[in-house]
Amino acid sequence: MKSIVIAGAVAAILGTASGRPLNYKRDYVTEVVYVTETVADAVVYVDQDGVPYSTSTVEHTAAATSAEVVTTSEVTPTSTLSVSSSAYLVSAPSATPSASPASPTTVSSSSAVAPQSEPSSAEVQNKSTTTAAVTSAYTPPPFSTPAPALETSSPPPAPAPSSAAPPASSPSPGVSTDAGTGLAIGVTYDPFTGSDQNTRCKTADEVADEFSRMSSYKNVRIYGMGCNIIPLAVQYAQKNGQTIMGGAYLSNKGNGEDLNTVITTWKNTIDQDANGSWDILKLFSVENERVNDHDMTASEVVDAIRRARDQLRSVGYNGPVGAVDTVPATVDNPSICQASDVVMVNCHPFFDQNTAAEDAGTFVKGQIEKVKSACNTKRVVITETGWPHQGDANGKAVPSPENQAKALASIRSEFPSDVFIHNSFDSLWKTDWAGSFDAERYWGVIQ
Repeated sequence: MKSIVIAGAVAAILGTASGRPLNYKRDYVTEVVYVTETVADAVVYVDQDGVPYSTSTVEHTAAATSAEVVTTSEVTPTSTLSVSSSAYLVSAPSATPSASPASPTTVSSSSAVAPQSEPSSAEVQNKSTTTAAVTSAYTPPPFSTPAPALETSSPPPAPAPSSAAPPASSPSPGVSTDAGTGLAIGVTYDPFTGSDQNTRCKTADEVADEFSRMSSYKNVRIYGMGCNIIPLAVQYAQKNGQTIMGGAYLSNKGNGEDLNTVITTWKNTIDQDANGSWDILKLFSVENERVNDHDMTASEVVDAIRRARDQLRSVGYNGPVGAVDTVPATVDNPSICQASDVVMVNCHPFFDQNTAAEDAGTFVKGQIEKVKSACNTKRVVITETGWPHQGDANGKAVPSPENQAKALASIRSEFPSDVFIHNSFDSLWKTDWAGSFDAERYWGVIQ
């Protein structure tokens, strides 16, 4: 925040009044008014235990003008007007580009902390002039991950529970409780490349090469339909004997995809490239961390799951349909679990400052047990987890190639199936956000 002093100097002004001698001097004083202008603040959202799980910046609509203000008064003392923000602020290792440094407030962390929506694969702004690879049916949304819009100066609470968890003795028919049929370990993939100033879609040849390099992972997660990735992923996954976790990138912030268009694209691709067989598609998610980011409500997600399931069933897909969110958002909103055919969460041990790389698997296991309890299910698919190989330390969580290897080994020891490692390759097109520890671009496990 910065202060702009609007002052006008009016001195030794003489005034006259009816009934007074013309040479009588009245004392006038200058009143100096200080007006405060607020710019973007860094805001950290915390769960019910006071643990941060998401960060954003807040743009204030009220700003001081530069007009000169001069007031005169017979009151001798000058007055000062001070306007400040009471938003919950913390100092971050790396602030978002649009935010000015905020006043630091200490926040302790001892449990799960979820990163900002990962990997933001549908949130890229195509800044290059050579971007013909983007299909006409898809307009890339803004590059930077959108921050929640705040109406007040106080931070919003963690997502409110949408319903109470059902009794353990009566699981919802929408939740898969079959823990014996897990997916082979998979990896996440995004179709963007370049830098944050010059981002483009990967070419078909680049996608083919990277799918070949990912061939040891039998399942590949994609996040939407951007960059024509659905037909490309289906074609190259089939060549490598891989299957796909698909999804739609829904959002209320104007940068989301249309659910009907995504499913229609899947239908056309299956007919043209897979001989009408849906066996290539193992899971389908309607969103990625939108409840955590206060972009969608739990009820909106539940409605999207039902609409997606109905449309997918009508075109021949009978596999699991659900939504992906963070552990805190999922635990607090069990209605999402109950609407899903299988529970899916992102869980990143790196964002817990008390977890060292070799303990990553233990941390994730503890978080998944919370989800199983809240959702009354035996099966949870971990749709993102991993460890960066470069960046700044977060307490005991230190990025390095050696620690990435330790973390992945620890995670694999606890989860031999139903887990997607994030991310296949580094994402140099991304931008660090407040709380990413300068590691946002360096989660790739294939070098």
